[in-house]
Amino acid sequence: MKTMTMVYYKPKPEYFDLYVVALKKISPNSYILTRDEEVIEIWIMDSIEELTDAQPEGLEWLDEHRHMLQEYSTAEGHTRPYTAFIEQEPKIFAKNI
Repeated sequence: MKTMTMVYYKPKPEYFDLYVVALKKISPNSYILTRDEEVIEIWIMDSIEELTDAQPEGLEWLDEHRHMLQEYSTAEGHTRPYTAFIEQEPKIFAKNI
């Protein structure tokens, strides 16, 4: 089953643009959105296994760029990740994917 993952990041103001550029480079197949002081990365994968396989590289990249991020809180850390199973896709997108 397809999955959608959204990860929220809050770059330090002085690193905001650099962080966006670096994220675009590592994630050419994901949506990168900006809103106020947050960056949101969204990607859709064909299966939970595909997501699991991509995690080590993503976590390694995040460790290298963590100094650019503010913590949301001590409990949450530097990201707010959300993953869910896609139950339905819009018909217009389903034809193109």
